[in-house]
Amino acid sequence: MAFIAPTGLTLAFISGLYRFCNLQGLPFFPVYTWVGLWTSAFMIILGLEGSSKWIRLCTHFTDEVFNALLSLNFINEAANSLKRNFALADPTNLTMPFVALAMALGTFWCTMKVNAVSTSRYFNEKIRQGFKDFGPVVVIISMTLLNLHPWFQSIGVPTLTVPKVFELAGGRNFLIPFMSVPLKIRLLCSLPAVLLTSLFFMDHNISVRLANNPNNNLKKGEAYNMDMVALGLLTGGVCRKAVCFSIGR
Repeated sequence: MAFIAPTGLTLAFISGLYRFCNLQGLPFFPVYTWVGLWTSAFMIILGLEGSSKWIRLCTHFTDEVFNALLSLNFINEAANSLKRNFALADPTNLTMPFVALAMALGTFWCTMKVNAVSTSRYFNEKIRQGFKDFGPVVVIISMTLLNLHPWFQSIGVPTLTVPKVFELAGGRNFLIPFMSVPLKIRLLCSLPAVLLTSLFFMDHNISVRLANNPNNNLKKGEAYNMDMVALGLLTGGVCRKAVCFSIGR
């Protein structure tokens, strides 16, 4: 069985839902919880109805378009982060944003070079495959360690802010009053849940089908629909934890 973690498109959906809740003056976590519960129910129904069989109607073009959307989403997030550095920097001293840009481009260039080893004539096949599998991770770790150098620290390239004490993100409450929203809002949460269910359906089935491509010499049994049911149960379980522990996906 295959269980696909949330991707960039899922993050884009959650971000959009968060902005919508802010514009409408709605509490995000209760709404997010109800959307997740509706999504869980829809996914279980799709799995029990054997809906995964319809993925065979998708062509290779569909796969490529979906993968392109994933890639463009991550590229857009990275570009916005680099753009934000220029917006926050002192106009008279743009050292920090340019150093951050150089590190980003350096990471990209090194990753491309490491991946190129897999199609080169150097080393044997096993070593080339090792470069392809672990090279990007090594590049990211190396760039992260480089950013810890005192010289880079003095420039102040932004990094992830981590609280010094153990607490929930943003210091929010331990419990989520998910029943605080009106019944109408709970029912209307089924509408964005349809979109999220469609995203999960395509994301899971297309990703698994790509992984099971004949070129990869993998064989998968008739568990696609069982995967959907399991993912629906996991989604519902995560939402119930969000209700009790304020932990979102």
